[in-house]
Amino acid sequence: MRIEVLSDHPGAQLQETDAALARRRDHIADHARAVDALRRRQQAARRWWQLGRWLRDARELQALQRTAPVADPTVMHRRAQQQAGVDAEDRVAAELERSLRGDWTLFRGYANRRGEVDHLLVGPGGVWAVEVKGRGVRVHVTGDDWRFEKFDRYGNRVESGVLADRRGRSWGRQVGEVAGALEEFLRSRGTPVPVRTAVVVMHDRAELGTCRQPGVDVVSIGIRSLVDQVSRTAGTLDHQAQHRIGDLVRRDHRFHAQRRSGGRR
Repeated sequence: MRIEVLSDHPGAQLQETDAALARRRDHIADHARAVDALRRRQQAARRWWQLGRWLRDARELQALQRTAPVADPTVMHRRAQQQAGVDAEDRVAAELERSLRGDWTLFRGYANRRGEVDHLLVGPGGVWAVEVKGRGVRVHVTGDDWRFEKFDRYGNRVESGVLADRRGRSWGRQVGEVAGALEEFLRSRGTPVPVRTAVVVMHDRAELGTCRQPGVDVVSIGIRSLVDQVSRTAGTLDHQAQHRIGDLVRRDHRFHAQRRSGGRR
């Protein structure tokens, strides 16, 4: 299987967060050095009985300590989530590479007018849009209502909520809208093929609860269910069709990437 990276949005987000954390650490270190220097200056004033200078330094030190920067736990939490997402995508790509032999192409980071999907598979088994999540939760799906439960190590439920992207779309609708737009684009270019959809949750503590009419072809905890389903649909596209679809995918992604960056086609 050939892997082609179209974009690496999760990786870019992680780099931005790491850069922000590095700036924060530098700011904390600079502040600590300023406090230390002021304390040493104050101690010197005390040794030399410079009361006025000692008082000014004491007031400055108090003001400086009140503005002491601290690590932001929300940024650390976001960084952990981003790292989990990147790791999950890498694991899925590696597992697909091991499991799918022959003439397959895995496009990473395909985007169109409806958003971005983590993986796009093109091969003998057709076209698959695959959204990858790295959450250690129990997933419940009823139609377009995607929810989760999170449990601690003792089995106590500690959190629950909705599984949606930043635009409020459920995980299923998120991948479905991108797949639908791609299917429409392929049809408009004389290549009417279905784009099947999958949501893969990659985490050792993930599990599937209720799953009724999820609106996607596969909801997979781990990669096995997706690989089984893809393998069962083998032989639907010949080499020529795969090559044409690959070219159209690159063209469509490039067009929308240029639009987002303000460039021209």
